[in-house]
Amino acid sequence: MPEARKPQKKLTTTCKILLCASILYSASGAGLPLAGGLGTAGAAGERTGQAALATLRTAADAPAPEALRRFAAEAVGQLAQAEPFTAWAGADTAIEPLGPGTHSWLVTVAAAGSGQGGAAGVPPGASAPRGYLIISATESGDYKLVEYGMGTYSVFDPALLEAALRQSGLGAAAAGRVTAVPLYAGPALAAWKVRLPDGGEPQYVNAADGEWLPETTGSWDKQAGGYAPPRLAASSRAPLSPAPIVYTSSRFDPYDNLLWMTAKPLALKSDAFIGKLKTSRKLVYAASGPERTYSFPLPVYGYQTWTNNSPLAEPSAEAEAEAVYVVTGTDTAIRLIALDALMESGKFVTF
Repeated sequence: MPEARKPQKKLTTTCKILLCASILYSASGAGLPLAGGLGTAGAAGERTGQAALATLRTAADAPAPEALRRFAAEAVGQLAQAEPFTAWAGADTAIEPLGPGTHSWLVTVAAAGSGQGGAAGVPPGASAPRGYLIISATESGDYKLVEYGMGTYSVFDPALLEAALRQSGLGAAAAGRVTAVPLYAGPALAAWKVRLPDGGEPQYVNAADGEWLPETTGSWDKQAGGYAPPRLAASSRAPLSPAPIVYTSSRFDPYDNLLWMTAKPLALKSDAFIGKLKTSRKLVYAASGPERTYSFPLPVYGYQTWTNNSPLAEPSAEAEAEAVYVVTGTDTAIRLIALDALMESGKFVTF
């Protein structure tokens, strides 16, 4: 069974009020409640079993398009050439839609040979970490690698959903009657849409940490409707290759020092991001926007670039561009997200 991750810090009532009233510099200038930090997923060590687990998620109704499967296999193979993804070499993958309507897919990687722990962010003795990629289709018909990562309790890990259901008071029998659909509208908007046995309105669980979210179907649809895949990302149409990951600091917890919440957002362009990160070593990303119902911080402590190394590639503005992926994560999982996708949905501040 997977080892439960270290419980997150419990916040005092005063601190919770501070967080909910914090200034996160959204376009409207209003503060947003922060999700995360309250430890829902800390209970994920107790499992309800694989039989119940299968009832919590919808399976793909149709096979993934051939071009998508080919692009996913190529991305997995490229990443497997260097740490921390070497366990992906020869690994099995499964592809399921994240939708409906967003034209995104979750690629789950069974990281064979990593069951002893030791991969980035994975505690020794943990079960074999599940790797993942999230790929979105563009209007022109190509595919973009939006994010990827690995580790215990990574994005869309069913254990996080199970923990959320247990926290809501559902027993194993009731949990087996839950319908949960994974949804994705960018890295700052990934969740399960959950229909509980009581037949009430759908509720939403953050796919990154298992927290219940203050979303409604109306608020979700309003935000998700504006999602577009990042322009600067590894693409099926403009092949890029990953360079080694560069870590600018060790992993940190944004809740350890809340002064970043009063900092002004950095006026960064994509081509200046790496230089600023190297200088500051640590940044915090805060999701924001006029339609958002909540926000959350991500620690930023590294990056990975994807570049065009092929002299035979067709010349185009996109093919010549460098795609930057931001390194973030928890103490049990690493997550790399296209910088272009993050800049569309939030702000960076110094830590």
